[in-house]
Amino acid sequence: MKKIIIIRHAKSDWSNNTSDLDRPLSMRGVNDAKIISKIFDSQNLKPEIIYTSIAKRTIETSKIFIERSKFLSNLNCLEADELYDFRGNGVKSFIKNLNEKLSTVLIFTHNNSCNFLVNDFANRFNLHVPTCGMLIFEFNVSLWAEIEKSNSFSFFFPKQYR
Repeated sequence: MKKIIIIRHAKSDWSNNTSDLDRPLSMRGVNDAKIISKIFDSQNLKPEIIYTSIAKRTIETSKIFIERSKFLSNLNCLEADELYDFRGNGVKSFIKNLNEKLSTVLIFTHNNSCNFLVNDFANRFNLHVPTCGMLIFEFNVSLWAEIEKSNSFSFFFPKQYR
């Protein structure tokens, strides 16, 4: 069994004229990350490793989760260029090439990647993943390279808990 938890970065702050990579979180983003990190813990999710996109907003989102979650404080959080992906194919390829020793992985990434993965893994074409949305996919396979369609899919969005 393989489980992947995907979290779209929290809402970013567009008030400063910064590059896309350097855009920080807004206050709403910080608050939403606190909300969803609590939901994360309530789901008893125990990833073995964390990966995040290289964008500042995804790194900041991951740090809030790591600081607030009892299941994440002792894990490595690795930045990966491939997760700064706005189509989804790069993230899917990244997942299919994960170390086979891992069974549960947490990834922080971006909008279109999240929507692509929902469409691809869960056959859900009418679900838009908002900022700080959390997606949980389970696959009844033993190798990451074998993942195709999720046999279990759930999601949690901040608006449900504000």
